[in-house]
Amino acid sequence: MSAFRFEVGPDGLGTLTFDLPGEKVNKFSREVFVELSEVLVRLSQDPRVRALLVESGKRDVFIAGADLKEFTTIAPEEISAGSARGQALFEQLARLPFPTIAAINGACLGGGTEFALACDYRLMSDAPSAKVGLPEVRLGIFPAWGGCTRLPRLVGLSAALDLILTGRQLDARRARRIGLVDEAVPAAIFADYVRRFARSKVGGPKRTPRPDRQSAADRILEATPLGRRMLFKKAKEKVLAETGGHYPAPLEALAAVEESWGKPIDAALEVESRRIANVFGGPVQRNLLDVFFATEQVKKETGVADPDVPPREVTRLGVLGAGRMGGGIAHLAADRGIPARMKDVEPKALAHGFAAAAEIFRESVRRRRLTEREMTVRMARLSGTLDYSGFAKCEVTVEAVVEKLEVKRSVLAQWETVVPETAIFASNTSTIPITQIAEAAAHPDRVAGMHFFNPVHRMPLVEVIRGEKTSDETIATIFALAKKLGKTPIVVNDLPGFLVNRILAPYLSEAVRLVREGCRIEDVDRSMTDFGMPVGPLALLDEVGLDVAVKAGEVLQAAFPGRIKPGGDEALVAAGRLGRKSGSGFYEYSEGKRGEPSPAAYAALRAEPKASSPFPLDQMESRLALPMVNEAAFCLEDGVVAGPSKLDLAMILGTGFPPFLGGLLRWADSLGLPRVRSLLEELTERFGPRFEPAHSIRRLADARGTFYAAGGAGGEAAF
Repeated sequence: MSAFRFEVGPDGLGTLTFDLPGEKVNKFSREVFVELSEVLVRLSQDPRVRALLVESGKRDVFIAGADLKEFTTIAPEEISAGSARGQALFEQLARLPFPTIAAINGACLGGGTEFALACDYRLMSDAPSAKVGLPEVRLGIFPAWGGCTRLPRLVGLSAALDLILTGRQLDARRARRIGLVDEAVPAAIFADYVRRFARSKVGGPKRTPRPDRQSAADRILEATPLGRRMLFKKAKEKVLAETGGHYPAPLEALAAVEESWGKPIDAALEVESRRIANVFGGPVQRNLLDVFFATEQVKKETGVADPDVPPREVTRLGVLGAGRMGGGIAHLAADRGIPARMKDVEPKALAHGFAAAAEIFRESVRRRRLTEREMTVRMARLSGTLDYSGFAKCEVTVEAVVEKLEVKRSVLAQWETVVPETAIFASNTSTIPITQIAEAAAHPDRVAGMHFFNPVHRMPLVEVIRGEKTSDETIATIFALAKKLGKTPIVVNDLPGFLVNRILAPYLSEAVRLVREGCRIEDVDRSMTDFGMPVGPLALLDEVGLDVAVKAGEVLQAAFPGRIKPGGDEALVAAGRLGRKSGSGFYEYSEGKRGEPSPAAYAALRAEPKASSPFPLDQMESRLALPMVNEAAFCLEDGVVAGPSKLDLAMILGTGFPPFLGGLLRWADSLGLPRVRSLLEELTERFGPRFEPAHSIRRLADARGTFYAAGGAGGEAAF
């Protein structure tokens, strides 16, 4: 079946509809390219056509980009030729002898945006699903079907670099503001409006792209060689500051834009196709693509083995506890169109929950992601109560009270008396086993874990925790709800600490131990930010809250006493230093901003920082990162998660583990498990049995195997 339909009206307006058979989205593949090229040849020779409207046959999607599965079959030495083929195809579109109009009704990403850039006009719906952007750098490549050439010519260098180097996506309003699209059209009238607009262009001239919505400052900068040098220099500094130099693609994209600027179109496109070969097929690109595929796989899953188990629809969400986590969860639901009802024991606490949600919405307004009216609509979805009124209407209630087993059991018992037997109780516990919470429940099959990470609105991971008696329907419902809230759910089994916090525990306690051994706080953190982590372990403890970390540590130390031992951060809690929320932890905080490491933190730990660190940064890195690998291996042995791919995705989304490394276990595989075992054995000899290698690491090292090979192609591990 054809991917394209074409018709032409008596007025000379042709309509080309892209509707890829058997797929939910439109995407470019080799076959689609061949067909589109043939279509464009026919169009160029059709005397009836005097303007062309290109639209999508898919709801909420214009063109999602390239078929990324084909990337796995392209050899690195073939990529330049593949880039040139895409460029030639879009040049065919650009050189049609009549005006072309792209009707962007939904997602328009990557190659879809490059296609739209080759059109004369771009109209975009203001529907929530409509986003435009060039996210290629997030996959370790850059736009090489004309995006690095055409976008700067359309919107100017500054705006183009911001999109190309970050992979940021824009809604219709912001895309129109920079000149990427000509009009942002209300979704309700989009179909009729674009057709009227296209008819107005019938018989009209072609259009030369020019940046007509630039600021005066950008226009002046880009007009002179000196200004452009400054602009490119600043852009490079920003990329290096944000990526630490770990990601080659943004730097190569920047070089491509700089080299091609001012050249004729053919010469500029040649720069793209030549430079894409410098990043395609490298380890970073392969790792980022693997992470992407792992994320996409979750989107296809239901959280349970039986695909016929339907999730229940969630139209209202209850939230027990209006603290930082509860307020964040309520905000998330309201933002996604789900009314949320918060309960707390005091009016003041409830007010804090509303204030927390409002502040996140206000930040979106400040960043122009929401209008004031949209914020008001979302806030209206929030309600609060000091009792359980209204909770009977909530299909799911998320519990976010204090991390104490007896409190959670008490709340569950009270809740069960006021809700129907079909209601689901989802605990946001970070460490306490769900089976223990549900022990006295009337319906333990309706109790599960739904562990969000802080801050809720930013962290993409949700751990969905299956207790011993949790039903498939409950898991499927929580899994679907997490996706509805815009999160990536990973199902984990019910052991203390679950997955992410269990793996983090030895990492965080070892960081505190390094400080007690004389390392400077900033050096410990720098060892891991140089490694690629977004923040160091001590700064992370301050963000989480040292009191929260100590309580979680107590649960894990009781469960795994041989490996997870206290690092000493309880001394800071005793001194009232709880981290950012109290204004001091390992660092001092002023007006919410992290300052210098605190002398009082050293005093509380009875540590004396040495001017010259007792351990070089690479040794600190080994002491911090390898215990995570070891604990991850124990998690696989215990069946906490369904294989290495899911574990790596959870660590990337839940902790910011460097995606360019492919994940914790992918990194260990790249080191070689014989080397990992050897390093752990050296650490065991120097620092004690907490570093003793897991059985699976020893076994795989002996066999010269890898975590991923042992886990199987489908990620189901037999450790």
